[in-house]
Amino acid sequence: MEKNKISRVCVTGAAGFIGCSLVKKLLEQGHTVHATLRNLEDASKVGLLKSLPNADTKLLLFQADIYDPNEFQPAIQGCEFVFHVATPMQHNNQSSQVTHSY
Repeated sequence: MEKNKISRVCVTGAAGFIGCSLVKKLLEQGHTVHATLRNLEDASKVGLLKSLPNADTKLLLFQADIYDPNEFQPAIQGCEFVFHVATPMQHNNQSSQVTHSY
């Protein structure tokens, strides 16, 4: 992005640690941010993003599931840049559990 040029950008995975930090920085610089989240009903994540500086005028939230790429189309539309920091979540609890045998 050109320095001092205001852009419209999309950040996927905006509710994650890296995504939220990136959204904050972009908003502080005056960019309009299209932020994607897995679930717009998650009040804590939505609330965090909406509390960022300039969010009231420069932040648009979109729900998008990384397993369905077509869901990102509305968020990406009209953006000059896309920062893809979303990552798939492991949905199988058994594979994420560690078993110890003694």
